[in-house]
Amino acid sequence: RLERLQRVVTKLQMESGLCEEQLNQADALLQADVRLLVAGKAPQKAAEVERDLDKADAMIRLLFNDVQSLKDGRHPQGEQMYRRVYRLHERLVSIRTEYNLRLKSGAPVTAATAAPVTSGQRRPEPDEAPLRYLQELLAWVEENQRRVATAEWGADLPTVETHLGAHRGLHRAIEEF
Repeated sequence: RLERLQRVVTKLQMESGLCEEQLNQADALLQADVRLLVAGKAPQKAAEVERDLDKADAMIRLLFNDVQSLKDGRHPQGEQMYRRVYRLHERLVSIRTEYNLRLKSGAPVTAATAAPVTSGQRRPEPDEAPLRYLQELLAWVEENQRRVATAEWGADLPTVETHLGAHRGLHRAIEEF
């Protein structure tokens, strides 16, 4: 049992490193596109950023499942591994939020890029980016509610445990938000 759990720890260490690299790549691409926006140019890597974030998200869900098996097995490194994966998840949420606010929503990057309003000019419409972002969040919640409601739990214990771990990961993400 301890050997199996130690293999899970080794796997978690390796895969969390890969996930961190994925997040670093996504962040680097995002920052490059933000610099383009500041310069008044169109972003070039938005699709790659979204793809990298989706890959990292899938990796983190699997990592949370492995962490749960460590915690269930009362492995001494379970809490340490949980904190490591949790930090990866926080970083993913941070990068995705920046991506949604700056690239996907089309919001201005800085106040300096917004056109100044002088007296006599018509007032600009309020920025719709926050509303659009909230609509995306609501769509995410509704999609996850649909997934939970229609999820099949499996017929054998390992399948049920895998689904339960994924559900716990989703529940943590909701609680963190």
